[in-house]
Amino acid sequence: MLADGGHSDFIFGKIEGTSFAPIKVDRVLHDHDTIQIGRTNILVLHHPGHTKGSSSYLLDVKDKKRSWKVLIVNMPSILTETKLSGMPEYPNVGKDYKYTFESLKKLQFDLWVASHAGQFKMHDKRKPGDPYNPEVFADRKRYDDLVNWLEQEYIRRLKNEQ
Repeated sequence: MLADGGHSDFIFGKIEGTSFAPIKVDRVLHDHDTIQIGRTNILVLHHPGHTKGSSSYLLDVKDKKRSWKVLIVNMPSILTETKLSGMPEYPNVGKDYKYTFESLKKLQFDLWVASHAGQFKMHDKRKPGDPYNPEVFADRKRYDDLVNWLEQEYIRRLKNEQ
């Protein structure tokens, strides 16, 4: 999709004004590939559904007190235009969401953040001037609740399409 300027996107590819200048990809990433930046290894977790290439990332970071396994998660929200029973440009979208929900439930981590601040309540957990406290992002209950809520929405929408 990057190489064709977004034209192959299963929803936005045919909408006027949503394309962009094509980008040459240096490396195509796959599930469980590792990206190394300096001494940091980032594990790629393919979590398709929201888009075909949606990915989350796991990495270890260390502060003065300890090491933390950090998840940067791509929560599988469902676009209004998505037909979970399948679409010509993405026939397995429903199966991909199912896979992603199963995968997300199995992940082990210490801290998590997401691509949208509201998904992990960043602005409630961290205010400007707050002291350093990574533990505020250790909210496993919020993570589990959000994954379960999104999965229930997936099930509801899939039933409504049948």
